[in-house]
Amino acid sequence: MDAFFVSWLARLDELRSDLLAALIHRPHLILPAVDAILDHYREYRDARARHADADVLDVISHSWLTPFERTFLWVAGWKPSLAFRLLFHEGGDGGRDGCLLWPDQRTAMEELRRQVVAAEHRISEGLAEAQEAMASQAVLGAVRAGSRNVSARAAAADVVARELRAVVSAADELRDATLRQVVEILTPAQAAEFLALAAELRLRVHRWGLRRNG
Repeated sequence: MDAFFVSWLARLDELRSDLLAALIHRPHLILPAVDAILDHYREYRDARARHADADVLDVISHSWLTPFERTFLWVAGWKPSLAFRLLFHEGGDGGRDGCLLWPDQRTAMEELRRQVVAAEHRISEGLAEAQEAMASQAVLGAVRAGSRNVSARAAAADVVARELRAVVSAADELRDATLRQVVEILTPAQAAEFLALAAELRLRVHRWGLRRNG
C-alpha cells in the first residue's frame, strides 16, 4: 500500500487544484471535477479493501501513514461525521471557513449528521465486539496450544479476521454513503468547495505528519 498511497496522494493534490480552477475559471468543468475526485476516493477504498482480504490488521493500523496521521483514524479510515465539522465550521472572526448553506440545506445536513453519528456508534460497538473476540476462550485456548494445534489456531485467527473485515467494510460503506449524500445536498459549486477543503485538510495532515517525523 505504501507506493500506492504516495501516488494516490499526489493525484489527490492534482484533483484539488482542478476543483479550485473550475470554481474560479471554468464553471462548466465543476461537475466533472467533482465526479473525478469522488472516483479517486473510491479507488482508495477499493485498494484498501483488497489489502484487507490479505491483511486486515495492517489496514486497521494503516502502517503506510505517519504516527501523527494515525491519530485521526476511526475504524481504518476517516470518521464520516468529520464532514459536518468541515461544513459547519465557524471561523475565529465570526465568519465561515466551511461552505455557506441555505436553511433547507442546513436542516437536511443536520438530519444526515444525526443518522451518521448513530451509525458510527453502532460500528464502534461492532469493532469493540470484534476486539473482545480476540480475547475469547477459543482464541486464547488456540494460542496457548501453540504448535500442538496449528489448525485450531488458524481457525480462531480466521474467525477474528472475518469479523474485523466486516466491521471495516461497514465503516467504508458509511464513509462512501456519507460523502455521496453530502454532495447530493449541496449545489455543484458547494460540493466542489467542500471537496477541495476536505482534500486540503487530508494533504495538510500528511505534510504535518512528515514534518513531525523529521
